[in-house]
Amino acid sequence: MVGPQYLLNHLPIGIVMLDSDYRVVSYSESAQVIFGEGNLRKSLGQQIQSIHPEHSRDKVEWLIEQARREESSAYASMLINVPDTVLQLRLVQLANADSNAGYCLILYDITDLTSHPADPSSPGRTLAKIPISTRGRTALVAIDQITLLRANGHYTDVCVNGTHYFCGIPLSQLEARLNPDEYVRVHRSFIVNLAHAEGIDRHHDQFLITMNGTCAHQIPVSRAHAGKLRHLLGL
Repeated sequence: MVGPQYLLNHLPIGIVMLDSDYRVVSYSESAQVIFGEGNLRKSLGQQIQSIHPEHSRDKVEWLIEQARREESSAYASMLINVPDTVLQLRLVQLANADSNAGYCLILYDITDLTSHPADPSSPGRTLAKIPISTRGRTALVAIDQITLLRANGHYTDVCVNGTHYFCGIPLSQLEARLNPDEYVRVHRSFIVNLAHAEGIDRHHDQFLITMNGTCAHQIPVSRAHAGKLRHLLGL
């Protein structure tokens, strides 16, 4: 069985060099594999945003802004899902004697650290772990430890043992890569792990599902999702 240390030592890493206006100047062979050679070749001379799917471009703009700010850390980092691949992006500003010489975009393909192997009968890889940000680093949390996921704009709050963590992947993209019979969308803002469900209450016409542990919440169940939830719970 392949262990996490092996995966870390063989983590695919790509390099894309940008000029001071964020145009692609050159790239490594491994970056071609991650993004597809055609995409990178067509992007030469174009701004880096053009490589990414439209739903990720706002995030890339944020990453650039963080790297540009003098008060930011040595590098800016973020996660994106493209769409069956989980990437951690780090952008480092380069300098020469005169001014900003451009940027180095480093791509870490952490798909194998976060996903089950592809199932031929499945449309894509399902997540085994979800990357979260904690104490300035990225941690990987096993999905069975997660109580619920809550939409936070283009991002997601991940609840584990009563604590909420930031995940840079939108709720809709996480939903597409989780087992829908275990991790159930009950509301446009919430996905719950049924293994952590304690009870169902009804208040007037509104169903509420109670989650256990120190992350106890009563989560609203929308009418559009109530039928599937009741079916899965045998109600």
